[in-house]
Amino acid sequence: MVETKFPKLRTSVPASEGNLWEPELLNESYKESGPRSLWVDYCMNSTIHGFKYLVGNKRITIERIWWIVVCLLSLYGCGTLIHSVYIKWDKEPVVVTFGEKPVPVFTIPFPAVTICPETKVRKKDLDFTTAYQLYNDEELWQFMAKEQIDKLEALLQVCDFSFGIEMNNESYADDVVPLLQRMAIPFEDMFLLCGWREQVIDCRDFFKETLTEAGICYTFNSLAADDLMRRDQLHSEYEYMAENQSSKQWNMDEGYSSRAGGDTYPRRAFGAGRRAGLFVITKVQISDMDYMCGNSFQGFKVHLHSPVQYPRMVNEFFRIPLSQEVSVSVEPLLFDTTANVRRYDPSRRLCYYNHERYLRYFKVYSKYNCDIECLSNYTLKTCGCVPFPLPRTKDDRICGMGKASCADMALSVLEEMDLLHELNKTDNFLEHCNCLPSCNALFYNTEISQAMFDWRKLAENIHLIAGVDDNTELSYLSIYFKVSRFIPIKRSELFGISDFLANCGGVLGLFMGVSILSIVELVYYCTLKPLIARTRSGIDRAETARVVKSTLILPPPEYGLAGDIRIRKASTNKW
Repeated sequence: MVETKFPKLRTSVPASEGNLWEPELLNESYKESGPRSLWVDYCMNSTIHGFKYLVGNKRITIERIWWIVVCLLSLYGCGTLIHSVYIKWDKEPVVVTFGEKPVPVFTIPFPAVTICPETKVRKKDLDFTTAYQLYNDEELWQFMAKEQIDKLEALLQVCDFSFGIEMNNESYADDVVPLLQRMAIPFEDMFLLCGWREQVIDCRDFFKETLTEAGICYTFNSLAADDLMRRDQLHSEYEYMAENQSSKQWNMDEGYSSRAGGDTYPRRAFGAGRRAGLFVITKVQISDMDYMCGNSFQGFKVHLHSPVQYPRMVNEFFRIPLSQEVSVSVEPLLFDTTANVRRYDPSRRLCYYNHERYLRYFKVYSKYNCDIECLSNYTLKTCGCVPFPLPRTKDDRICGMGKASCADMALSVLEEMDLLHELNKTDNFLEHCNCLPSCNALFYNTEISQAMFDWRKLAENIHLIAGVDDNTELSYLSIYFKVSRFIPIKRSELFGISDFLANCGGVLGLFMGVSILSIVELVYYCTLKPLIARTRSGIDRAETARVVKSTLILPPPEYGLAGDIRIRKASTNKW
């Protein structure tokens, strides 16, 4: 018989000699044998990367330590980046950008215009220079009338005059405003001609008296006193504003109503250029000029501001010289806040809506109004009195010339308080004021040009200017929008909840491979899985404790055994 030899079949290589990283061997060698704990079961089935390498019967210690370190580093990286994302979301949720499209100028009010004369009093009422010289004369001042001295002391509070502040040591001057009102230049001696949107208008209907640091001024297009100020909180000795036309179809947060027409209030322009703006011809009597009261400046001060802002002439103004034509082109700057920012706390979005911040003296919140109230409160706290143009209650006194240096110091300290607070030299009173910007605010940037206004040459040929003689000096002021459309500045949400969650999900996915289902899986293993296991173990114990009744199972009849047994039993019974 011929022996046939077949080639040997390839057999699998033993694990000790073959490839240790073959997938089948890898899976089998690291499987747990027997029942597994909840932690081991979670690690073996978790979709979070790296956890399955922490368990297994055949993993050596150094391998477990390696993966533990890697997982801890990944968790640390996740925590650090998520913390930085949270800080950004918590501290900087709002961004200020330009709007997507231009807005027409008729959606905003025309700027409020406050005009103050440099000439404070007519010479027939008081010659300031002469009265001052007499008062400083040790022999002649005794012969001055008390009324003349009172008028001089009142003018010292409104003149740009710094040489006689210490000439009077009176701490209070409760009658200063009535004196200034009686001495003020009459309205008809200030305004000659006014025009609005190419139509000549009555200046008295458009300009109303306003009390400022410069004395008695006149304002165009401001909110009514009842709409701007809280009369129940203020004293009743004098009025701060004489404007009485209410703004029923406009407010700063919502803008103009859809029912507002072309002649609504506050007034608005419908385009750019001088034809759509305001012009004013002012006049001054040469005989009334006083170069000592105005530090040699003559003419007018002009302040452009929002209708919701109470005017202050301390820092923001420009001058109209005599016999000059001043042209002011205005470019509006509108800060608009989107609706999704409203849900943030004011300390996070760093602005206030009108209903969120209560002011004691003003019904409408703006940073400027808040600053005025803050200055009034701080001056009262520091000096025990309030300057006459600042709001106050009926129980507060008006600062006299003896308190002028204290009031000026209070203003300076308040302006420098942020810096002094950083240097730990003083308590920051500004933090108590908490004057954040308004969420919706309106500002006006200006470009000013001027030229010679030789009105006398014009009057020689065209007799259109009545009541003007050689004792008169005229000035021309025109104010208009530079562009018919502008791009607003928008305060919008930079980092919302969806952005925060997306960033956190991206970080978790990058470092750990975590998704929403991974979190659901973790919740499942922490709650539902133990409950199911506990319930199942209780059922298993109940089934084990149940007594099972045994039964005899016989072979089929064809084997004969069952028949014999039955026959035997039958025969036995018969016996």
